[in-house]
Amino acid sequence: MKHLTKAQILTSNYPYYRYSLDYALDSLARIGVETIEFYACYPHFYLDDRDLFRDLPKLKKKLADRHLKVQCVTPEQCLYPVNIAALDPVRRKKSIETFRKAIRCVAELGGQYVVLLAGYGTLDEDEEEIWKRSAESAGELGYAAEKYGITLVLETSPREYTTTHNSRDVVRMIREIDSPALKGMIDTATLCYSGETMGQAIADLAGNLWHVHVADGAPGGHLVLGEGDLDLPGMLKELDAAGYKGALSLEILNDRYVRKPHQAMEESLRKLEEYLNR
Repeated sequence: MKHLTKAQILTSNYPYYRYSLDYALDSLARIGVETIEFYACYPHFYLDDRDLFRDLPKLKKKLADRHLKVQCVTPEQCLYPVNIAALDPVRRKKSIETFRKAIRCVAELGGQYVVLLAGYGTLDEDEEEIWKRSAESAGELGYAAEKYGITLVLETSPREYTTTHNSRDVVRMIREIDSPALKGMIDTATLCYSGETMGQAIADLAGNLWHVHVADGAPGGHLVLGEGDLDLPGMLKELDAAGYKGALSLEILNDRYVRKPHQAMEESLRKLEEYLNR
């Protein structure tokens, strides 16, 4: 690769969700990449259960003791009822507060980004009504992120998880909200759900591409690199040709790795390094 480098790689605690936070951080420290994406899940650091004034200093010490730095915080928002476009206003309000905590959390940790799914409605609702709630909530969070100097990166996913199904939807949301704190991202393992190629997503996002999740996919999704059917070397070449300078964050998250998260993350890292050396 001419432009992509190993310095852009982030490891993450995604595959360690059945282990303690200490186990996960010890493992990531042994793997040897200092900068990580932090998956704010239970039992590691589920934001709804945390008092940031009391608990953040403890997390900062755990990270510092292992020489780990957080660039991005991603609250769990698919498996848990964290949904900024929820029809229920109580749940929507609580979900917005979860992301406000995520913004404060990443700012305190010295990071830059929060990964955001724009929320979802019920499948029997009109999508434009869901979109209105989503845009209103994302706009509120964009304003909050601006105050902290944090960037929210919008992810794409099917209707069951978010209103932004593809990169064109992400660009529409960015334009409607008109906040400098709102940008886009690409997930290699979910491109198939949006019906996009890497080239199309890069072209649609243009100057709004700020973050990339890297995992193998189909079938199964978010697999160890080399275990799926994706042409990851080809995707990376397209990112390289576009001059992408953001993170390449390993999102390895699949039940098949529940008993071997260290192996899953380490194998993916070595494979990604191999791809970048081509």
